[in-house]
Amino acid sequence: MTGAPPLLQIEDLHTWIATDAGPVRAVDGVSLEVAAGEAVGLVGESGSGKSMLARTVMGLLPDRASTSGSVLFAGVDMLTVSEKARQALLGPKVAMVFQDAGRALNPVVRIGRQITEGMVRHLGISRSEAQERAVGLLTEVGVPDPRRRLSNYPFQLSGGMRQRIMIAIALACEPDLLIADEPTTALDVTVQRQILDLLDRVRTSRGMGLVLISHDLGLVAGRTDRVAVMYSGRMVEEGPTDAVFDTPRHRYTEALLASTPSLDTPRARRMRVIEGSLPDPRRPPPGCRFAPRCTARTEACDESGVDVLRDGVLGHRHACVHPTGTPGATALTKAVAADETRI
Repeated sequence: MTGAPPLLQIEDLHTWIATDAGPVRAVDGVSLEVAAGEAVGLVGESGSGKSMLARTVMGLLPDRASTSGSVLFAGVDMLTVSEKARQALLGPKVAMVFQDAGRALNPVVRIGRQITEGMVRHLGISRSEAQERAVGLLTEVGVPDPRRRLSNYPFQLSGGMRQRIMIAIALACEPDLLIADEPTTALDVTVQRQILDLLDRVRTSRGMGLVLISHDLGLVAGRTDRVAVMYSGRMVEEGPTDAVFDTPRHRYTEALLASTPSLDTPRARRMRVIEGSLPDPRRPPPGCRFAPRCTARTEACDESGVDVLRDGVLGHRHACVHPTGTPGATALTKAVAADETRI
């Protein structure tokens, strides 16, 4: 991190969703920073709160959700700002690529209109100028015959093409921060590589901050500057990507790396899994939320308040009572090798 103030600064964020059985603690006390031009990976198994964290930043929460803490974007608190001011920021300052482009795109509106309407509204340009900019955007994201594609509907495009359209829409107003939520989900491996290369290229050329949400550790290991690991709504480890994957400190991070498939694993060997499941988000355990699944669990892990991030070397922080000291370089190498081989 540099001495400049972070582009995005999340402090002690809570996002709880009311239900008849009690509030779901989807995000429960998370802090995270993203600098301009920096790529930050957000990883964890399904249900860890990654997507809900992103939706909180964007203000895309259900009616029954309540929030506390702060989400500062360029000094503006996204949780307390007026709806009008928030709408002015979404698009030209911060944008999001959703994991399912087929559902995110409007099925009855042509691609051209979906790309240009944000530019007309936020940039104040004419529709004809926006149309030309849209052609340039589609060219930039690798869509062939871009002018003809503007008249297409989403159902007329392949999954990879729809994902490129989503990225074009997100980049249309040249945001300072892009949140990509599982941007390669359901895409074949060749298209996955192309989409990730595209995000890398755009981030580098525009100096844009990027939050890459994924459950694929190999993907995040090879394409981010820093990584944050979430579990059951909490941040359990955070730091430079190489440090987190080479020397994981939290037992959950270590378990995730150990369960990553590799090319040199003997066929007869059973794949390692993390036994058990996530705790009930309405009634999480008082101490470390990973403790019920952890092989290093002791009574100290069950004490309230022990799951706070502890400062470490070079910004590598973890929230483990019994941190592992076993280097995980082999696990990282295998994860990256598997990723590069697949895509």
